[in-house]
Amino acid sequence: MLSAVRSKWSTILAGVISCVVLASVALVLASPDGSVGDDRARPTSTATTEGEPSTATPSPSPSSTATTAAPEPSGRLAPASVRGPWPGRPDAATADGSKVDWCPAVRTTGAAEAQREFGKARVLRAACAAVSFIFDRRYSRLSLPRSSYAAKDLDFVLPALTESAVRGYRPRINTFLANPDSVDAREDLGLVLFRGEGTAKGAKHASAGRGRVFYGTAFTTKGYRHRDEWINPKWSRVRISVDRSKAEPRIVARLEASASAPVFNTSIRRHDMVTVPTSATFFLRREGRGWRIGGWDITSGSYAYRRLALK
Repeated sequence: MLSAVRSKWSTILAGVISCVVLASVALVLASPDGSVGDDRARPTSTATTEGEPSTATPSPSPSSTATTAAPEPSGRLAPASVRGPWPGRPDAATADGSKVDWCPAVRTTGAAEAQREFGKARVLRAACAAVSFIFDRRYSRLSLPRSSYAAKDLDFVLPALTESAVRGYRPRINTFLANPDSVDAREDLGLVLFRGEGTAKGAKHASAGRGRVFYGTAFTTKGYRHRDEWINPKWSRVRISVDRSKAEPRIVARLEASASAPVFNTSIRRHDMVTVPTSATFFLRREGRGWRIGGWDITSGSYAYRRLALK
């Protein structure tokens, strides 16, 4: 009898143990991370049935609440807004790669006599040659201050000149190379050539005057990589006349122009620009299929500094 009772209790106890084991296995399967306890520690689903409002409040995403601070302006690199070619140029001046066609934006005045002498289309191309010299040669990447120059650096000017003008231009190049800090030698080239006057020995950046500096390592173009060194080209209508003082009539093209170079304001840490105005008179002669420049009178006005803005 006692044996039978013990057998009965053994059977009951074994059944209870089996139930506990099964419950434990089920709990582990329901909680893959092995945690046991309060469901409030688990992520809350935000799914809703259509037409029913969600009662769960999702936690804010770090990406939606965090704001990336804009980099502080510096003189290391010109801003991305001045990527070329010629930011701020008139819409009519179209670009093909790095080259700009200025002709569609060129307008003339006083051209009646020249048009009778050369034809309307040729007069317009002569005016375009004058404007192109200003923005393709006078304002160029060579303008950025550098420590030294070579004759080949100025070769890009020669294709715009007549043969006789080239012969007269080479001595000017030699004079400039012998004394690149000479203001007169620079002006005789007809180009804007910043020299970084006032740059302290060992300075990180070349001086651009009035508390501004050129971007990048002093006397290199590194601060303008993937950026344009000139912006906002502006020019007047080209005033056209005919010069008959030579055996062959020439076109005279007069205009005012300006362009700005991006520079950095060190005192208030701001992107600025220095604007260089130009007053120019060109004497143009037809050579081959186009117009070449046989002479000029080019002067610069006073430089102006202001906040960088594309116009």
